Formats: sequence, structure tokens, C-alpha cells
Amino acid sequence: MITYFPAIYPDELVYSLLSRFYLQSGYLSYTYAAEDIYAYKQVRPDHYFINLLHPEMQKMIVRTIPMEELVEKHTMYPYYGRFMEKLRRRRAFESLVTLNGNYNNLLAMPTKKDGADRFLRHCPLCAREDREQYGETYWHRSHQMIGVNVCPIHKCYLVNSSILISGKATPNLTAAEKAVPEREAISRCNNLLELRLAE
Repeated sequence: MITYFPAIYPDELVYSLLSRFYLQSGYLSYTYAAEDIYAYKQVRPDHYFINLLHPEMQKMIVRTIPMEELVEKHTMYPYYGRFMEKLRRRRAFESLVTLNGNYNNLLAMPTKKDGADRFLRHCPLCAREDREQYGETYWHRSHQMIGVNVCPIHKCYLVNSSILISGKATPNLTAAEKAVPEREAISRCNNLLELRLAE
């Protein structure tokens, strides 16, 4: 039985929320946590969207935030859905909200660019502010947009973490607090085109 669940932060990915739950709940291994989080413990956690959740976990989440709001504000759905025709976009949204169907078949997800691996990214200045405000940092949704390499708030370049976004990666939930260094070099962006794209 799940007795504790953290509050979700602004612009936080669902993956990040579940990663913080795993880190803070004292599970001995990811496998034990996966049994409580997901309907199928063998599932590979989706970094950008929502896997089919265990009914108890879903109940715990919707106590604090409706599924519609979770999809709109804490998954990558708005970024990819806006480029689709209306009916298909609606079907993808409903698939995510009800956790039924295959949203991957409905959303136009970009593939690897030049065969390069993708990683979860962060802004060093956002991480510093998160730690000052919340006592920990988290994975921001706005930092994961493919093709946008600059933080829209701090105008510095985003940094790749060690968390690989790939079907080849070992299933796990890694909280940003464990992966993002306390101190990190900050590289400011002076390219007006990149800054406008980020905004």
C-alpha cells in the first residue's frame, strides 16, 4: 500500500515525479517500485509521457491533479500534439488521459537526428533555483524539447545528463537530484535565433 506521494512541481515531467517517489520511498530496488507504480512491472518508463499505471498509483496521483491537467502540463503532449490534425490530436489526448490505447502510434514523434543518442537535459541555473526553493531539483518538461538547446528563462545552454532516452537503456527511474551536479559550468547563449526559438 502506498502511504506517501510527493507533490508535483511546475513544469515537471511525470517521469520526474515518479522518480522522486521512487527515491524518497525507500524501495530496495527499481523492480519493487515498478510493481507499485506500473500495471506491468516489466515496462520501460516513458520519459516524455505516461505508462499504464497501477490502479492504486493512478488514484494517488489524481487526488492532487486531474489526469487532463497532468497530460497537458506534465507530459510532452502539447509540444507534439500541436502539429497534428484535430481528430488525431484528440484521440492521442484521450489515449493519454484514460491510459488506454497506443498514443505512440497517434503522436508524430521525431526520430534520432543524425543517429545521435538523446538524454534528459537540465539547466544548471534552474537546478540551482529548484534546490533553493524546493530543496531538490527535478526534470523540467520545457528542457526536453527536441531542437531547443537553450533554457527560455536563463538564456543559457541546456546540459545533457547521463540519463539515456532509449529502448536500449536499462529500465529505471532516476531523479534529477541524483543526476544533476550541485555545481556546473554555465554557458550563456548569444545566438539570437536560438534565443528566439527557446522563447
